[in-house]
Amino acid sequence: MDATVRFILSLSIGFAVIIGIVRFRRIDPSYYPFIFNASAALVIEIMHKILMETGQPKLFIFLLNTYSYIDFFLFTWLFHNWGLFNRKKTTFITIAGMFFLIWIVTNAIFTRFIEINLYFFIVYSFALIFFSVSTFNKMVVNERSSIFRNPKFWICLGIIIFYSFFVVWSSTGFSFHKTSDEFRRGLQAINVYSNLLVNLLYAVAVIWIPRKKNFTSLF
Repeated sequence: MDATVRFILSLSIGFAVIIGIVRFRRIDPSYYPFIFNASAALVIEIMHKILMETGQPKLFIFLLNTYSYIDFFLFTWLFHNWGLFNRKKTTFITIAGMFFLIWIVTNAIFTRFIEINLYFFIVYSFALIFFSVSTFNKMVVNERSSIFRNPKFWICLGIIIFYSFFVVWSSTGFSFHKTSDEFRRGLQAINVYSNLLVNLLYAVAVIWIPRKKNFTSLF
């Protein structure tokens, strides 16, 4: 697949960002971390294009490794806002702090921040999948309205699809140089189209984010 086509498709996360910006002042503030995350993802996609074309791949890898923790933190903040951790701020801070230490240690030992930190990618992907499945279970028990109008459903579905493939991609990355060109092209194509699907699911989620309520706290 042509690199330009891949880049254009990757910008599909912009739909969620644009809708989020338009609705930002009216939506429930508990969903703000999701809008921040989508915006950060859009910035990373644009920086990837710029830095690769200007011959600065190591700088992009540094930004990608940095974004990996930001990605985890913002999604964990979102799940905290949804009450996954029983709205205990200490639990949220403990989880965020623990994964920050994992991020620091794995980068310091294995990648020195200049190689892709596949170890952290795998660990935090499993964590986000677990958080999403747990949220699904709580929705089934507690939600009474249509699940298809619930932004949590679309966000969790997107997370499960994206990070399940992300685990496969990261695991394969340890021996990527030993795989055939055909396999790498197939994996890349799956990555592009699954990313497009997830970005569209996120856009649907933003559409269904409820209006803000009085006295809603970000934490």
